[in-house]
Amino acid sequence: MKKLVVVLGLLFAGGVQAAAEQADALKNKLARLHSYQASFVQTVVDAKNQPVQEAGEGVLTLKQPSLFRFETLSPEPNLFIGDGKTLWHYNELLEQVSLYDAAKEVNRTPFVLLTSNDASLWQQYEVSGEGQQFIITPKSDDNPVRQLTLTFSGVGLSHMAVLDNNGQRSDFEFLAIQNNVNIESSLFKFEAPKGVEVDDLRNK
Repeated sequence: MKKLVVVLGLLFAGGVQAAAEQADALKNKLARLHSYQASFVQTVVDAKNQPVQEAGEGVLTLKQPSLFRFETLSPEPNLFIGDGKTLWHYNELLEQVSLYDAAKEVNRTPFVLLTSNDASLWQQYEVSGEGQQFIITPKSDDNPVRQLTLTFSGVGLSHMAVLDNNGQRSDFEFLAIQNNVNIESSLFKFEAPKGVEVDDLRNK
């Protein structure tokens, strides 16, 4: 029995070490990606692999540290902008802007993780994978995202998949990728258009 306990302990320790190494490898890869911009095609399927909506298109822009811009152009215009402190969500059709605390809203948009070096945030996830693919799994069962898969090609991100707790899967295929190019910081600032409803939820 004692030998079995020792073996199980070694296996557990090895698993923890491997997970930590994968997390460090992913964070190091993201740290080398000082900026990133790509167009994307998004497909969404349900748990039975049936399409949920028509394919979407948009643009993802990232810049270290903590800046991201995720803009869906079709089928419906939507814009998420994060600066590490505030997350803006602009729904053009509803003429509404919602402001969130970025640290608390990583569940709303996993893109927050891509430019975050916040250790407390990363501690909420397990990282596994091999080679150029990384699988990020929340430790909490309350997280609506069951799994986030990132696939790299060289330095840049080439594919991302988000699996939610209902079995719905969103796949993002990135195209026209530009790594480590000059990107103006003004892209990550947002001013609400005149007449748009503003809902500030940062302290709620």
